[in-house]
Order: sequence, then C-alpha cells, then structure tokens
Amino acid sequence: MNAAGVLRRHKYAALLVLLLTSLVIQSFDARSATAAQLSDAFRTLLSVAIFLVVFERPRERAAMAGILVATVAIGWSRHFMAGDLSIGLSLASSIGMALFLWGAVIVILRGLFRTPAVGAENVLGAICGYLIAGDAWGAVNIFTYLLDPSAYGINADVNLLLADWHGRLALFSYYSFTQMLTIGYADVTPLRAPATTLSLFGALFGLFYTAVVVSQFVGLAQSGKR
Repeated sequence: MNAAGVLRRHKYAALLVLLLTSLVIQSFDARSATAAQLSDAFRTLLSVAIFLVVFERPRERAAMAGILVATVAIGWSRHFMAGDLSIGLSLASSIGMALFLWGAVIVILRGLFRTPAVGAENVLGAICGYLIAGDAWGAVNIFTYLLDPSAYGINADVNLLLADWHGRLALFSYYSFTQMLTIGYADVTPLRAPATTLSLFGALFGLFYTAVVVSQFVGLAQSGKR
C-alpha cells in the first residue's frame, strides 16, 4: 500500500497527533511576532487537516471550505491591519471557527452513530471529536467574552492574557476543557449568563461525549474478544 493509502487508512491517528500538538502550542502565549505567525501557521495546517479528514460529502465540503477560507483569511489579516480592528476581527474569527469546528464534531458523531462496526479508527475518531469540541467551546467562549467581558471573572494572575489574540486563545481553550471535564481552578469563573449558561451546556456536552468515547473503547474490547 502506498503512503497516501496508509495515511487515508489511519487518517484519525494522524489528525490526533496534530490536535495534541496544537494543544501544546496554543497553551503558550505567543508573545513575539514570529511566534504568533508560527502558531497561526500550525492552526491553519490543523484546520485544513480537519477539513480533509472529517468532511467527505460534496455539499458539506463546499460549505465548510467557504467558512474555513473566510476564517483563515480573517485570522491572518490581523498581521497586516491596524490594532484598533483587533476586536472586530477576533469576533469574526471566533464565529467562523466555531461554525467550522462544530460542523466537524457533528459529522464525527453522525459517523459514529451510523457505523455499526467498531474499530481502532472509530475510537481515534471519537477522541479527535472530543478535542475538536474543546476548541469549539473555546471559540464560543472567546466570542462571548468579547461581547460581554463582565460575564466572566478572571484571576488577576492570568488577566494579562486577555489583551492578546493568542493569549485569549490559550486561556479560553484551557477553560473550555475544564468545562467539559467538569473541573475548575478559579482562573476563569462564569459569573452570570451567558457565561454560566455556556458553562452548564459545556459540562453536559462533556459528560455526554465522554460516554461516547467510553462506549467506543468498550465496543473495541468486545470486538477483540469475539
């Protein structure tokens, strides 16, 4: 089997490696211009990988390609536009990324529920969906914070992250995974709606998706015994 065939057969394994690498990269606040551009380049690569791996139907590909191109263009335009446009670009980028990532999560879940056979690739796909959902909640939380900062209580030790595009990404991605895992460290605290509403739905979604991942592992173990 050629390299393309191997990659296609193990597409979710490759995507999982990129997602985990992205989590490590975006957990750091990119302070220099070079670091920011490298971070954006990797996120662009990851977004393209998600598009190629997850979306297979022509109509879905056409719709998501449009959203992805617009979102990536908005994200990169920050490097060439005046600073006073930063908030507007952040809002637009968060909306586009949330739509793209939630679309990917829905397609992955649809595939898991429609495919009766359980294999290692299904398990990896479920894990990829969980990590993508964490990024999707992060985009939603960034959008909500930019519209209503007073809905969140931010610890003074991490407050400086909020002034920067990549800092917000690092902080709210971390916060969104704590929502899904139903844990918290008081770095970010939802004070009132809509932040409290998002926290509730994030926790409920995380519990539901954890059950999906566990069911895939159970199915894989049972199929191995058979």
